[in-house]
Amino acid sequence: MKFLPFTTPESFKDGLKPEDEKKELWFIFSNEQLLVGKDLQELPSQCVFSLAQSLFVGTLGEYHLFAAEVQDITLSESSLSWQWSSLRQLYGVLKEEHYACAGRALQLLHWHRRHALCGACGASTFMRTHERCLECTICGELFYPQLAPAIMALVKKGSHILLARGAHFPGKMYSVLAGYVDPGETLEQCVAREVLEEVGLHVKNICYFGSQPWPFSRSLMIGFTCEWESGEICRDPIEIEAADFFALDNLPELPSTLSLARIMIDAVLSLHVH
Repeated sequence: MKFLPFTTPESFKDGLKPEDEKKELWFIFSNEQLLVGKDLQELPSQCVFSLAQSLFVGTLGEYHLFAAEVQDITLSESSLSWQWSSLRQLYGVLKEEHYACAGRALQLLHWHRRHALCGACGASTFMRTHERCLECTICGELFYPQLAPAIMALVKKGSHILLARGAHFPGKMYSVLAGYVDPGETLEQCVAREVLEEVGLHVKNICYFGSQPWPFSRSLMIGFTCEWESGEICRDPIEIEAADFFALDNLPELPSTLSLARIMIDAVLSLHVH
């Protein structure tokens, strides 16, 4: 079932460098803003800017995909058909496969920039030829692209679901609980720990729902549903501003449809309606 954005299309093939001649598509970023046409759908077929960095992302159909980063470029009058846009603005507008690849490109650029110098000895790094990995020229330390795995927990209690409001949330939005996975911890253990730490509840029947690459924080969001087992809501005042069990026909302001949290909530609502 296809229901998560950012899912890499089956036709997408990874690679470290092009081995044949193909058309090109460029994902050019400046301050994490993507260069797109005024229609918010067109992508450049070449790069005419002076690049801070660039790399080969892979192939998609008949195209080679490249990611590039430029520093504080102001578009000239000759470039009025182009503009800078955030990936959030482009959700549902840019072609789905291009959107998925743009998210990938942004994360790879961040990895490439952060590891231009070795974190162990400070020397420069270079891209290995047989895998996507940066290697230190002096000590040989290896740096692979890294993701921060984070769980999302949708807690159900009868016909109600637990929603919480974090201190940093915009407006009056509520969402499911979430937290990063600790070293040595299984995903299921993380779900149980985060729910207990943030709202003081014990849960059972923890079930995998789905996952979503999240380029905005370079994370991998991993969604789970679970059921309330025991306890009364006792929120962590540092992490959680408010939390409650809401009836499915009386929900508060929810996250955008872009997020895995909203996809999970909508899935539960769909089952409730039917």
